[in-house]
Amino acid sequence: ATSWVWRPMKAKGAGAHEVAPLRLLVAGDKSHCGKSTVSLGLLVSLLDLGFLPSELAYIKPATQCVSATLTARFCESAGIEYVHIGPVVFYRNFTREFLDGKHGSSAQLVESCARAFERISAGKRAVVIDGVGFPTVGSIVGCSSVDIALACGARVLLVGKSGVGDAIDSFNLCAAAFEQAGVPVLGAIFNKLSLKGQYSHEKCSEYIRKYFAKNRPSQRVYGLLPSLESLAVLAAEESCGFIFMHPNPESHVLRVVPMTEADEESVKQVRALFQEHVDVAALVTDARSLADATAMQVISSEPRALWTQPVALLWLVLAVVGAQVIHLVLLALGRSLRLGLRS
Repeated sequence: ATSWVWRPMKAKGAGAHEVAPLRLLVAGDKSHCGKSTVSLGLLVSLLDLGFLPSELAYIKPATQCVSATLTARFCESAGIEYVHIGPVVFYRNFTREFLDGKHGSSAQLVESCARAFERISAGKRAVVIDGVGFPTVGSIVGCSSVDIALACGARVLLVGKSGVGDAIDSFNLCAAAFEQAGVPVLGAIFNKLSLKGQYSHEKCSEYIRKYFAKNRPSQRVYGLLPSLESLAVLAAEESCGFIFMHPNPESHVLRVVPMTEADEESVKQVRALFQEHVDVAALVTDARSLADATAMQVISSEPRALWTQPVALLWLVLAVVGAQVIHLVLLALGRSLRLGLRS
């Protein structure tokens, strides 16, 4: 039996579940870049920040992989609700079958992912959505990470590569795919940086942060993770093979075994890496701030919501009254001018 037990700082007060959860989609600049490992690090860090396991969820709505990853095993052991194989699986020949008229429409595929997200997010404070491949993987069937993020109302965290020029260029390319669709990109975590040499963690960090400060000041570099040989097994887990059918097309509910002792050791290493190199608290703050700002825009655009905004309603009344007064004054002036001309 696993010995992995969390002792969060304290439970949140009543009403914590009454607001929409933080919706964070982890995307990457390529397949096997470490999205699932970063998702694991985020879940571990959220628990350390005081979130209860029952307040978190993890879902991979669309996937090319049906293996039981460490992220899924961690969720099973920690008591976090999870769906590691969602309704859309890009198994072999799936795209050809879709183009031949099978599997429904693009809208139906995206809707199935959105429904799976809504089910698992009910009553949660934060949901980590694991993207598939690079941002446009699945665009051939109209169900990419961009489409899923848009349907789920998620904010995006990009997992970038090591280096400087290639890392930034790849980030810009991937960010553009989301931004063009109107999906907010919070920033990035750059992964698998060398500890030595010209492209060491320290040297790359300086120039990547310098670029963001100058060219993308509204986004943030939340961290840069060094490459560890001891975690290479996690990369191997993400490089799983394709299959020829969905493993559970009816309910998409597949349980995994809890973590082994080796798994627990890997999680401890991921936890230590995130504690030292990633500012998850800032990520949560930025995601929440952006969500609140978006919510205010949505509320203000809903006429019915004015009744729940007394100040906005007052301004509306004043604007209507003011317009009427101006109208009456203009009429009076016009009447006076006409009378003056006649005389």
